[in-house]
Amino acid sequence: MADKLWRTCRLMINGVAHKVQYNQETIDMLFLPFLRRMTSLQQKQGRRILVYMVAPPGAGKSTLALLLEKMSQAGDGMEQVQSIGLDGFHYPAAYIASHTVNRGGKELPMSAVKGCPETFDVNRLREKLQAVKERDVRWPVYDRRRHDVIEEVITVRRNIVLLEGNWLLLRDSDWQDIYTFADYTLFITAKPENLRNRLIQRKVRGGLSLQDAEKFYETSDRMNVQRVLERSWLAQETWRLEPDGDYAIQVDAPKPIQMVNRMALWKQPDVRRSEEDIMIDRIQRQLAAYHAGDGGKAGYAEGYAQGLAAARREILRGLYNDGRMSSKELLSTFDLQPEELADILMGRPHA
Repeated sequence: MADKLWRTCRLMINGVAHKVQYNQETIDMLFLPFLRRMTSLQQKQGRRILVYMVAPPGAGKSTLALLLEKMSQAGDGMEQVQSIGLDGFHYPAAYIASHTVNRGGKELPMSAVKGCPETFDVNRLREKLQAVKERDVRWPVYDRRRHDVIEEVITVRRNIVLLEGNWLLLRDSDWQDIYTFADYTLFITAKPENLRNRLIQRKVRGGLSLQDAEKFYETSDRMNVQRVLERSWLAQETWRLEPDGDYAIQVDAPKPIQMVNRMALWKQPDVRRSEEDIMIDRIQRQLAAYHAGDGGKAGYAEGYAQGLAAARREILRGLYNDGRMSSKELLSTFDLQPEELADILMGRPHA
């Protein structure tokens, strides 16, 4: 840490005081620009946005989310962020104490693997995420002193809601659609060996012996770390937790593929189109001009029109066969009748 200027912050999370350090350069060059981008996104959307911060256990996401909330309150021109957590959607302690989880064909007590996805009420989470997109809601929290959920504690009311948790991008089972509620996703990655040390020390500070903390890591935390790192959907932005506790953006991280609305794209006049698209437009214009003029002349003009019509049919068949446009899209885009399109796709001359 000698070459970095570290700032000490004291944050209260779930009733527990945390003393953490952050690199001043990272605050200035990573955290603040992120908050400005989220402000711009919210202003562009003109509504409340939901931002996911996803990371494996031990990556410091809870304290970081709260720091970003505090920073947004002090920044000029930035929309205030409200940070909330996923942990309030654990099943109640009584439920966890009386239920089991299937692991590799074996039934284990939920209490032995508390924190894994199966110990969360994902259906209740889904309902709350839908509600928070539409209106102010009350949000549950997890009290680490009581080791239980406290319902409806926080009122979510700000325009940028930063939700942190391990499983928000999980591709498994009931969780696989949870990512769809997010307007923006941030993933924090880390080396498992660095997280191991952080998680064991956290358990020791919580009162466990070193031996018990290491055992808990092997039976629970280790599998959760691997599951988050290996089974999460790609995020729109990725940061990396460094061995010294600092954060850095991972510029080479893969990003999710954005789905394209082809019909909306087709109608945009300023989109850069392919040569094939331009050819279709040219054929349409030439056919219209031909039919508007003296189309009854024999010879060259008629042969030219027939050639254009044949080329048009070939192009339309190619668009359909290559999967670029559906039959419905072809009908609406080129103002075709169903019988005419059927003839084109079958290679028959249209009457």
